[in-house]
Amino acid sequence: MKTILLADDDATLRELARLTMNDPEYCILEAGDGREALDLARSKRPDLLILDWMMPTLSGIEVARNLRRDPATAGIPVIMLTAKGQEKDRELGRAVGVHSYLVKPFSPLDLRERIQNVWKQQALVENNHILGNATADAVPALQSDATTDQSQLLLYARDLGRVIEAERSKAQALAVANQSLQTEIEERKRIEDALRHAQIDLEHRVEERTAALSTMNIQLTTEISARKQAEEALHTLSRQVLEAQENERRRLARELHDEIGQALTALKFNLHAAQRQPETLTARLEDSLGIVNRTLQQVRNLSLDLRPSMLDDFGLTAALNWYLERQAERVGFTAHIVIDQIPKNLSPAIATTCFRVVQEAVTNTARHAHAKEVWVELHCRNQQLYLTVRDNGAGFDVDSAQKRAVRGLSMGLPGMQERVRLVGGRLTITSAPKSGTGISVILPLEMRGEA
Repeated sequence: MKTILLADDDATLRELARLTMNDPEYCILEAGDGREALDLARSKRPDLLILDWMMPTLSGIEVARNLRRDPATAGIPVIMLTAKGQEKDRELGRAVGVHSYLVKPFSPLDLRERIQNVWKQQALVENNHILGNATADAVPALQSDATTDQSQLLLYARDLGRVIEAERSKAQALAVANQSLQTEIEERKRIEDALRHAQIDLEHRVEERTAALSTMNIQLTTEISARKQAEEALHTLSRQVLEAQENERRRLARELHDEIGQALTALKFNLHAAQRQPETLTARLEDSLGIVNRTLQQVRNLSLDLRPSMLDDFGLTAALNWYLERQAERVGFTAHIVIDQIPKNLSPAIATTCFRVVQEAVTNTARHAHAKEVWVELHCRNQQLYLTVRDNGAGFDVDSAQKRAVRGLSMGLPGMQERVRLVGGRLTITSAPKSGTGISVILPLEMRGEA
């Protein structure tokens, strides 16, 4: 068994070389830097050194130079792995005993051939040495015996024949070894083909994994973008809600000041006048009672606009019927109402959402669509509540309206969508210019007291 010392600071290259030289006839030693390689070479005295030119602590050239100075290691053949292929570098290597070079990057077959060439060179040197010694011994003997004894010449000829026969046997052994080497080379080629196919398969898997990661990255980027858009929409909606609250408060303040405040002021003047002029008491009281009745009606209207008490007292069905009849009378459209038997214990959140969606849809119809007829349908099926509001008004472009809502130019549509989303429902809007508008809502059928 022959010992090979492989020294390279690249663990991946060492792994490739080890797989290439995987042979039961080889004992592979490894070193990660020049100092370790020098110590192993001196202690183990391998049959072959494979050195990387550039290594930490000591370069491959320095390792070879140190081994050359020591008679015990001077004869170890060296194969140098290098990225330097210039002639001056080769001359420097030959000066310190480098037998062969292998320029990076190299194939496993190149490394195998370099190793086999080194073994062949060593075998050739050994055979020439043996043959030269035998010839040097035989020829002088023949020359010497030719002058002394003819019978001695035959003895030397016989010895020379034995030497030639021995060399012939060695040649045959070399031929057998060469055949074995060819078989081994073919096996190595088969292994290399298998490794190549494995590498191709690995690269294919890496490509698939990379593609999958790229797809996941695109999906993640899309989700992040969608989340940012949702956050921006939420910020816009929050701002619109605050603006709507301020507008509502401004309207209430104006109503209180213009209507209720004036009525209370007039009532105060009547009371002061009746106090100063008792003879006008009856007339002043009658006028004051009228002011009080009108004020109560205005307060009642304000309360109903904010939240109809009928929704809490009599349920969703009664509140929708009352609201649609009131709005139809105010605006001047015909209301068509179809409501199935709705559970009386419907959760307040669901009931309020249905009422506010109808309220917003009818308000938009009165303000923008100028419809003559409005249809409202509400029914239960499969533990879900289905609400539909549609009209035969002017209609609008849904995409354009959604874009205006995103820019914060309107809050009717996003307000309805956010209300429905908060209770776990879905809202769909269908419309087109001159084709009317339809709003469909699906809500979970939650009862009062349910978790």
